[in-house]
Amino acid sequence: MSIFLQACVNGLLMGGFYSLMGMGQNVIFGVMKIVNFCHGEMLMVGMYLTYVLSTTFSLDPYLCVPIVAVLMFLLGAVIQHTLITPSLGTKSFTNLLFLTVGLGLLLSNGALVIFGSEYRTINTAYSQTYYSLGPVTLALPRLISFGVLIVVSIALFSFLKYTTTGKQIRAVSQNPVGAEVVGINTKRIYILTYGIGTALAGIAGALLTGFYTIYPTAGASFGFRALIVVVVGGLGSIPGAFFAGIFLGLLETMVALFISPSYSDLIVFITFIVILVVRQLIILRRK
Repeated sequence: MSIFLQACVNGLLMGGFYSLMGMGQNVIFGVMKIVNFCHGEMLMVGMYLTYVLSTTFSLDPYLCVPIVAVLMFLLGAVIQHTLITPSLGTKSFTNLLFLTVGLGLLLSNGALVIFGSEYRTINTAYSQTYYSLGPVTLALPRLISFGVLIVVSIALFSFLKYTTTGKQIRAVSQNPVGAEVVGINTKRIYILTYGIGTALAGIAGALLTGFYTIYPTAGASFGFRALIVVVVGGLGSIPGAFFAGIFLGLLETMVALFISPSYSDLIVFITFIVILVVRQLIILRRK
C-alpha cells in the first residue's frame, strides 16, 4: 500500500509539469491553430538558461524562474514576429510544421554545440532534503516545484478569464476576423500568445532543474507529452490541460509500478492512439 501511495504522489508531482507544458501548447494552438513541435526544446532552453544563471551568478534555481520566464517570453515573441508570422501568411500547415520541427532541431543541436552532451545538474543545500508524511516520502525540490506550478496555472487561468488582454486572446481564438473588426490587433495577440506559451515551457524547464538532469534532448519527451495533454484535455481548455497532465503523470507511474518502467512510453503512446480513435468515432456518430 505504501508503494502504491508513493507512486501516486510521484505521478501527481510529475503530472504537474506535463500540465504546464500542455497549457503552453494549448494557448498557442487555441489562438494560432498551429502545433508547436519545438515546444519541448523551449523547455530545454529554459533548463540551460537556469543552469547558466545559477552557475554564473550563484542564484538559487527557483529565484531564476522569473528571469527565465521573461527571457523565454522575449525569445518566443521574437520567433513569432520574425519566423512564424510570415509563415502564417502562406496559410500552409506544412510550412509551419517544418518550421517548428526545424527550429526544434536547431535549438537542440545548438545546445549540443555550446554545452556538449554531458549531463548537468544543479545542486542546492536542500537538493537531498526529504519529508515523510506517513508512508509517503516527499522531496523538497519537487514540492516547491509543484507549488509554483499550481500558482502559475491559477495565474494563467485568471489572466485569460478576467483581464482585458486575456479576453482579447480568447476573442481571437474564437473568431480572428471578428476580433479584427472590433479593433483587436491580432498580430499583437499572436506575438503575445506565442510568448506566453514559450514562457510556460521555460518555467517548466527552470523548475525541473531542481531534481532533473540537463542535456540537449531533455525536452523531447516533454514535448510529445504536451501534445497528448492537449488532445486528452481538449483543444483550448486550460483546466482540461491541467487535469490531463495529472492523469498522464499518474498513468506513467501506475504502468511503472504494475508492469515495468520500460513500458511507460509504449502505454502512453497506445493511450494517445486510443483516445484519438474514440474521439473520432464520437464525432462521426454525432454527424
